[in-house]
Amino acid sequence: MHNDEGINGAGGSADGHPEDRSSAPHTVIEGRYELLEPIGSGGMGEVWKAHDRRLRRFVAVKGLLDRRATTADTQQAAMLRARREAEALAKIEHQNVVTVHDQIETADQVWIVMKLLEGQSLADLLSRDRVLGVPRAADIGLQMAQGLRAVHEASVLHRDVKPGNVLVRDGGQVVLVDFGIATFEGADRVTRYGGVIGTPAYLAPELFAPASPGPTPASDLWALGVTLYEMVEGRLPFGGGEVWEVQAGIQQSPDPVLRYAGPLGPVIQGLLATDPDSRLDVASAEAMLREVLAEPDLPTPVRPATPAPAPAPVPTVRSAPPASPPTPAEAVRVSGAPPSEAALPEPPPKAGGGDRGGFRGWKAAVVVVCAALLAGGGWFLSQSGSGDKPDDAAGERGGGAPEGGTEKAWEQWRSENERLTIGAKTDQPGLSFRDKAGVWSGFDIDIAHALAGKLGYDRDHVDFYPVTTGNRASKLANGDVDLVIASYSMTAEREKKDNISFVGPYYKAGSSLLVRKHSVKHDLNNAADVKTQRVQVCTARDSTYANRLQTEGYTTGKWQPDSYKECVDRLLDERSAVYAVASDDVLLAGYANDDPKNLKLLPSGAGSEPYGVALPKGKPLLKSKVCSGLQEVLAGDEWSEMYMKDLSPLTGRKTPPSKPELRPCSGE
Repeated sequence: MHNDEGINGAGGSADGHPEDRSSAPHTVIEGRYELLEPIGSGGMGEVWKAHDRRLRRFVAVKGLLDRRATTADTQQAAMLRARREAEALAKIEHQNVVTVHDQIETADQVWIVMKLLEGQSLADLLSRDRVLGVPRAADIGLQMAQGLRAVHEASVLHRDVKPGNVLVRDGGQVVLVDFGIATFEGADRVTRYGGVIGTPAYLAPELFAPASPGPTPASDLWALGVTLYEMVEGRLPFGGGEVWEVQAGIQQSPDPVLRYAGPLGPVIQGLLATDPDSRLDVASAEAMLREVLAEPDLPTPVRPATPAPAPAPVPTVRSAPPASPPTPAEAVRVSGAPPSEAALPEPPPKAGGGDRGGFRGWKAAVVVVCAALLAGGGWFLSQSGSGDKPDDAAGERGGGAPEGGTEKAWEQWRSENERLTIGAKTDQPGLSFRDKAGVWSGFDIDIAHALAGKLGYDRDHVDFYPVTTGNRASKLANGDVDLVIASYSMTAEREKKDNISFVGPYYKAGSSLLVRKHSVKHDLNNAADVKTQRVQVCTARDSTYANRLQTEGYTTGKWQPDSYKECVDRLLDERSAVYAVASDDVLLAGYANDDPKNLKLLPSGAGSEPYGVALPKGKPLLKSKVCSGLQEVLAGDEWSEMYMKDLSPLTGRKTPPSKPELRPCSGE
């Protein structure tokens, strides 16, 4: 259980004050939630590990009111405000935001009941590793930005974005937690004991002004910028633990030096614009972070055989002893550059002649930084926990197999890569599913095992890594996975945009819509009904349907989630405006089959979605082996047997369809 500031901040007794509860009876809220033990050690509210007696599960329960900051005169207004906040938080459904299950109001407190999450905080991660490589930091930053986008679209402000309130789960999922001091955009400025609410080192400069209108989405994005800086630079951009110290740091040095940020430099600079009107908005930050993750020249992580001694700690850097990955200075030594600060590259010049608000030139700045840092090696840092696979054989990099031919090159590749990591989805019944015991199943999983066998990997040497429609390309780019087999539709546009190569198809799906079986407002029996009645359709962001729906005249929401499972959850929520989910027929059939009482699949429409095995570009040896391996799988009886086991129950076919024809695998 993550316990650095807890899942949602600090704990205390049921009346908000820490106390020894070892012999005291447990408080039970509304006869249902039994408060077991406080979580964390901060001071931003009451948060408890609790037991839900009705559903027999453990949850996190947090009180939204700091009763020490209210008086009898302000109590009623504070209760109303907390009630509204709880209702807004409960409506946020996003994989990068902690799930709120329930809202409870007692005589003098408003509680939110949240999912109890396992994992470590980003603060824990930084205490252990001190710095993160650019790809890892960009991935964490992107997921944080996606969570903030969902929060802000619900008109909620987090107000305490920092590493301690960011949970990094096994598998790489990032979750924003601790909404104990969240508020509405435009709400009255509220202070705690006369000070600004939040953690000083992460507070935006506009919040310090006496006439400040209070927090805005821009102030949450400033905190994201501070966190990104801290991840790659190993220290806070503006030193000090008190408000006045941070204020002085921002005023004296508003442009903190970026030594190791590489292509993240323009993103961090844009988020740390002191003028909130010139600061990057969340959409721009997401786009820039995606661009960083898609950068084809991101280096393979480098790790020294014997780490060099760590540099003397900076006062604002966490004091935990250094562990792998290496510190920035160590990475520079490994690359051959001298360790002195004078040898390190200077941060890129700001676009627009020094105007922090102009970012039209940020891509050019990235190119300049990449060129400089590739020469000096300043940000060639290992991704923590990534496994550090060596470079592929020379044939992968240089365009020709080593002496002895392709087989010798593959033997060398296999000897350097004892395990094969495959990205797959966790929430698509029949196609790709991971149960509570961690067991993977489905057609994609069986294809993955069969293909791995052709590559020389038995089942015990294959690892599955959770991916979503929104992050699978970045997981390939970061080196988190070797291949992705996750209902990835093969298109030339995707190969170019995601900088990947496809081998396949291994299956061809049709398109369809999933709707509620019983609706009091809409009778939906075919695609035309969905279109003419203008009901809201949900699909996964970055899917092939994301742009197609509007082009074809369907009604969509203003933003789409990262997974189809999130769409289905919204569809089943009677409070939601979503009445249909658009995706592939076989994918949606899995959800309908799992919940036939509430869901029905509409007849398939025109078109075909060919599923391919995705791998990074520039891997001709790996692509050649995957191509020949998949050809073997399709040539035998394995494919038909897998279809009948996994997909026949969903499609209703009594015999397997004709096998897809593998497209020629061009060289790279």
